[in-house]
This record gives sequence, C-alpha cells and structure tokens, in this order.
Amino acid sequence: MAGEEDFFLEEKRFKQYCEDFVKHSQQIGDGWEWRTSKEPLDDSQAAGACSTEEVVRYEYHVLYSSSYQVPVLYFRACFLDGRPLTLDEIWGSVHASYQDRLQEGPWDTITQQEHPILGQPFFVLHPCRTKEFISAVLSGSQDHHRHTNYIILWLSTVGPVVGLNLPLSYAKLALEQSTDADLAKRALS
Repeated sequence: MAGEEDFFLEEKRFKQYCEDFVKHSQQIGDGWEWRTSKEPLDDSQAAGACSTEEVVRYEYHVLYSSSYQVPVLYFRACFLDGRPLTLDEIWGSVHASYQDRLQEGPWDTITQQEHPILGQPFFVLHPCRTKEFISAVLSGSQDHHRHTNYIILWLSTVGPVVGLNLPLSYAKLALEQSTDADLAKRALS
C-alpha cells in the first residue's frame, strides 16, 4: 500500500474537490454551495423525515480540519417549529445500519460543539477515524488507477449516518472523472 501520508487531504486539494462537487450540484440543482464567510443562511433548507415521523430540517456544512487533514461534516437539525433536536434525539435518529457502531462509542461518533466559523452549536461527525476508513477505499482506487473525488467518496460514506444521501449522479460524475483522467494519462504516454 502507498504510504499512509498519501491519504491525508491537503487543504488545496480539499478546495478543488469541493469545487468539483459544487459544480455538479449546480448542474443537478440539489442546493450545495461554497461559502467562505459567515454569510447568513436561508432557512428554507431541505427538510427530511425523522424516525418519529415528525418533519425535521437539516443543515449540513463540510469543513476542512487542519488538525486531522480530512473533511468534517457539521450539521444541525430542528423541527419545523424551530425547536432543535437534542444530542440524544440525533443519536436516536441515526440509521439502524450504524447503530451498533454508535453504541460502541457515541461520543467518538457524533458530538455537539461550536461551529468553528459561525460560533453556533452544531452536531459534528467526529473526524478521528476518517483517514482509517477512507484509506482502504482510496488505496483500492489507486491500485486500479481510478481518479476519485475524495469529497464525493467521503460524503457518500459518512452522510447516510445522519440522513444525508447523495444522488447517484455524484457517483457517475466520479466515474466520468476517472475515465477522463485515464484518457488524459494515455494521451500523454
């Protein structure tokens, strides 16, 4: 396997992957955008269904962690009346497929902390194991000489834990980028 340091994500590459991700989002109209400051957010963010059948509004932010050198998913959730979900309610809303892992170490999985840019309370999927689980997939991609958009791969892996499912077109985009990268390499050889 390549050196483990290859699987750290540099901030410059993080921004490039995010740009590609947002560009595709604009093409399919699913609402992701790039923000670089404390711009006010539109409260009409997408709503999803909670396991209690009450409507819950989710807001997701992807930030770069300089400490871990990986992306981090911050999110908040509230009922339509504006009442925020508690940490226990968030833990209870985690998809059944991930409940065993959550029960092993809930504080190592989802916690609540201050958003580093907005200074407001957000939930966060802890980044401490991101490098560990993403390394296996990225090494497989490298072994097969496939281009992989780290953000798409990561978000499609961690997002479902908290109800964030990317449309299939993101996977198709990653495949197209891989094919384009292969063609460019062959043209240069």
